[in-house]
Amino acid sequence: MTPAVSMPPGPLGGSFAWQAAAFHDYDSWALHVTAADVAEIEAAAAATRAAGLDIRRIERTDVPLPGFAPKLATLRHRILGELGFGYVRGLPVERWDPDFRMRVYWGLSRHIGDPVPQNRNGHLIGHVIDIGTSVNDANKRITQTNAELSFHVDSCDVVALLCLATSKSGGESAIVSGVAVHDEMMRTRPDLCAALYGPIPMDRRGEVPAGGKGWYEMPLFNWHRNSFTGFAPVRLYVESVRRFPDAPPLTPILSEALDLFYELCADPRFCLMIPFRPGDIQYIHNHVVFHARTAYLVHPPPAPKRHLMRLWLSAADGRELPQALLAKWPVVERGKLRGGAVIAPDREWIVPLEAETPAY
Repeated sequence: MTPAVSMPPGPLGGSFAWQAAAFHDYDSWALHVTAADVAEIEAAAAATRAAGLDIRRIERTDVPLPGFAPKLATLRHRILGELGFGYVRGLPVERWDPDFRMRVYWGLSRHIGDPVPQNRNGHLIGHVIDIGTSVNDANKRITQTNAELSFHVDSCDVVALLCLATSKSGGESAIVSGVAVHDEMMRTRPDLCAALYGPIPMDRRGEVPAGGKGWYEMPLFNWHRNSFTGFAPVRLYVESVRRFPDAPPLTPILSEALDLFYELCADPRFCLMIPFRPGDIQYIHNHVVFHARTAYLVHPPPAPKRHLMRLWLSAADGRELPQALLAKWPVVERGKLRGGAVIAPDREWIVPLEAETPAY
């Protein structure tokens, strides 16, 4: 007999269970940088360059930001302890060269968390840009295409996205409270909510740990030490797991539960569409907030392609995580550098400057 999974006694509520209507006035709650903030940020980044610091070696203490750091601390608390997301807006990215942009982005983000590698090639900063990767290549993730990305999370405590250029059309960013979606399922279809506390097979998309299989199983909802942890896979990765004959098939109730889950994530009551603008940084607490993008078309040359730069961040003081995440995460212990992609132990961690560097 399968042991009963641990679940909360009822809907969770609280500040993480927000709905979209509360946040449509984007400008009122984003952290806007001032001219004084920009001057301080640029001086700190320039100091790391003058000192010859490799971007990968820049610590939080190398970017002190006496005026702006308290604002980042408030933002960090909002991300990890209140809402699950936060935005910095107004960075003048257009006047910075690629190395300087990365120094700024890295330096600001060190005040939020500690970077971990985000793909099997050890990239610490990833370029989310269409390089022509085929959506049908099941051994690659689809971030470097122009395809839709359904609501999902990344394998880290906090995911950061810095916008450098937007698309001609589409490419809209959306976030949703996983807690609000969970609570709605628990209220309206508790049977389907309970099903998502059980294991669901998913495709590793070619990122296979030594001695492991090409697929793994993970619950979408976890209740651990009286704390909720959500996990959302790209829907395509649940579907492509069928290519493995030894992967368990989805049961009818799991299929129905997943349909309702993704339907609620996209429901306008819960789904918050937020326009990216160049100079925005979006920070998302992956355990409680899921993110998505629509398919898009790029501007014709010579205009730049839609381009976001991504960081995966570990929060040493983050929440206790369930052991179930070890199916995907290399490390889950609180206080350690945790999360990140499965990579060979001798693979060097790198920061690729070239925008169209293949991630896979």
